[in-house]
Amino acid sequence: MRRAKIVLSYDGSIFNGFQIQKHELKEKKSVARIITQALKTLNIDTKIVGSGRTDVNVHATHQVIHIDLPSFWMDMDKLKKCLNELIKPSIFIQIIQIVDEAFHARFDAKKRLYRYVLYTGAYQPTFANYALHVNNVNVTLLHEYAQFFIGKHNFKLFKKQDGGKTQNIREIFKAGAYAHKNLIIIYFVGDAFLRSQVRMMCDFLLKMSNEQLSAQDLEKQLGGEEKVSTAIVPACGLYLAQVYY
Repeated sequence: MRRAKIVLSYDGSIFNGFQIQKHELKEKKSVARIITQALKTLNIDTKIVGSGRTDVNVHATHQVIHIDLPSFWMDMDKLKKCLNELIKPSIFIQIIQIVDEAFHARFDAKKRLYRYVLYTGAYQPTFANYALHVNNVNVTLLHEYAQFFIGKHNFKLFKKQDGGKTQNIREIFKAGAYAHKNLIIIYFVGDAFLRSQVRMMCDFLLKMSNEQLSAQDLEKQLGGEEKVSTAIVPACGLYLAQVYY
């Protein structure tokens, strides 16, 4: 067996999240299940390990997984072509490369970049699954407020209640917002993220920008003093954009 690192992208609106679930609807399976089924078609019976889970309706432009390949699969270009024929159009494999057998897609990841996409102007139905429509937003304020999240914090009040029992200390290395044409991008680079953490942080920033919440409210919640708001933005605008090793 040889270990392969795979970089892929997918349209999250089509799937029931990334991770295989016990009870999946036939019409909306997980990303990992679709890939697992495709691999079995090619006589590859292996477990898929991802760099992280993405929830229902969350997209990825750069997800990383690892699998173990049987010895008869030597041609990675051919494997990539065969897999893409089975999983397109909503999943696409960008790269397959053989790596050291100790490589682990999740545990070896040092940083992850998430982007949240908003758009202004007229409402566009074709954007409904891929970006959040908002009224005019002060991007300068969004960027300034995002700086509060940089550093190592206990994010216990910035996750869903059923967000698992993993440790809540996370480090944000970069955060901010910028405009590109009629799009507004909020971004976070961190070591790892809790369930719905990015969506909750984005909602908080948007409410701060329109003065529904204050910097003091953010300091209270980030400091673990008070749960001011646990609302989350819709999943449609969230993208796993890069994984760094």
